[in-house]
Amino acid sequence: MGLLDEVKKHVVDEPGTEFVDSKGKRVALFPKIEEDKHGKQGFTSEYEIMRYDLVKLLVDASNQNVTYRFDVSISAFENKEDCVVVTFSDGTVKTYDLLIGADGQGSRIRKMLLKSEGKETDETVNMGVYMCFFKTPRIPDTEKLTTLYIATRQRMLMTRVHSETEGQVYMAVRGHAAELDRVLTQDVDTQKQFFAKLFAGAGWRAEELVDSMNKSTDFYATSTHMIRSGVWSRNRIVLVGDAGYSPTPLTGMGTSVALIGATILAGEIARHGAEHLTEAFGAYERTLRPYVDIVQDIPKTVTKGPYCEGKTKLRFVNFLLFAATKLKFDRLFQMVILRSNDPFRIPQYPELDAVAGIKA
Repeated sequence: MGLLDEVKKHVVDEPGTEFVDSKGKRVALFPKIEEDKHGKQGFTSEYEIMRYDLVKLLVDASNQNVTYRFDVSISAFENKEDCVVVTFSDGTVKTYDLLIGADGQGSRIRKMLLKSEGKETDETVNMGVYMCFFKTPRIPDTEKLTTLYIATRQRMLMTRVHSETEGQVYMAVRGHAAELDRVLTQDVDTQKQFFAKLFAGAGWRAEELVDSMNKSTDFYATSTHMIRSGVWSRNRIVLVGDAGYSPTPLTGMGTSVALIGATILAGEIARHGAEHLTEAFGAYERTLRPYVDIVQDIPKTVTKGPYCEGKTKLRFVNFLLFAATKLKFDRLFQMVILRSNDPFRIPQYPELDAVAGIKA
């Protein structure tokens, strides 16, 4: 799509990641690691871009050839051999050559597809971590670092700066699964109230960030589910990204894997042709699934390691972080923690060049 130069213009100038204690004192600093010859990076990668910036770039680049419909969803579909008949939530019915399910880890399309296959239960793994994120005004003169604060009662706060005026806040907590699963089905105000209660008295900037959360207009809360769907496609329906194989936000790889998946899917469709979609979908899955399996092999150091119920474990975790940087093991430490960040060589699809620029 020729977006690399535009992406570079929106890259967050983030020199590294720091960990702080409850008083805001720095425990450890992990400087940005430039990508090595094997594609390995650290906590801060070469191309850090905010989600809404990337979304805008993709929409702006595609809206000449794509019709976007907002405030509607797919309520039903009929998956035929030669087409898909789709019923939308507003009652309209349309017929398409292909339906791509790219509607996130809670994908309704995946659930309907599984049900049509006789599988009543969704194939997901709850990682036990619940998160919310929102934008916040930037504190003047703050460094452009990602800052992580680990609190007791299995809580974590993270902030990052992405412009001269704004930053992003992430709140994460382990546990409270039954309550949070219920709360996530309710309105935003109820979700904010629950996260405010969870992070009351957490230390560091918790009180200030909770206040910012309550004032935010872009608040979003989610569970972290790993999607291990045994069905990626059937007839004229295929899943892409989190809808088919979410590695969870804990890996930091969801967007990368989704874009890789979309590229491979487009390449295989171009290679096999519209008359051979089943073969194209099969090649897409054979090419991508081994890499998805690697990315989804999340170490416990990510899912459980940093979450501390009491002060004893918290002191131990902070000591490990401190020691890793003081002993100059910071690069090795990041590689161990982020071992799912394995290189993947995307196949070349010269067939895509032949269809580039054609209206779809």
